Amino acid sequence: MINNSLFRRIELQLLMNLTARAFRQPSKRIWTLPHADALRTYAEYTRDHLKEGADEPLLLRMNSEAYRMGHLLRRLLCVKSEAVAERIVVALYRNIGINMSFAGSDQLCFHRCYFGSYYTPAVCLAASALDDGIIRGVTGRKTHRLCFSQRITEGCSCCKATLK
Repeated sequence: MINNSLFRRIELQLLMNLTARAFRQPSKRIWTLPHADALRTYAEYTRDHLKEGADEPLLLRMNSEAYRMGHLLRRLLCVKSEAVAERIVVALYRNIGINMSFAGSDQLCFHRCYFGSYYTPAVCLAASALDDGIIRGVTGRKTHRLCFSQRITEGCSCCKATLK
């Protein structure tokens, strides 16, 4: 159910809506588009809004909106264990073109990322405020932070991050 076509389109629309709220800009309607077009539209939307940089208030809004969404998903999906939370995060990310895995409870590896071809390193750094919020919300790690040690957009073969 978590990766059927309708769910993936709704997931992308919710992601678009929370991102647009953080940007304080109108959202685009993408849930009616084919998945590939919706994903491209979202990637271009975030890239275009972040290419001039992101100040601290914007990053905090992005993180807060994403955390609220992740926390809501945690509650709606009745997540009770770390293993279930990790499986949900992996499935959610797969739906948006990101192949990732957990290595232990605090190490993450992003093997392939759809957004890597759209984002500059600076845009990726800013957009990761969304990743931090969503992942902390779903996993229930409110006081942790997602810290990247390497990124695909910087020429690395994968992104590596730790929840600290």
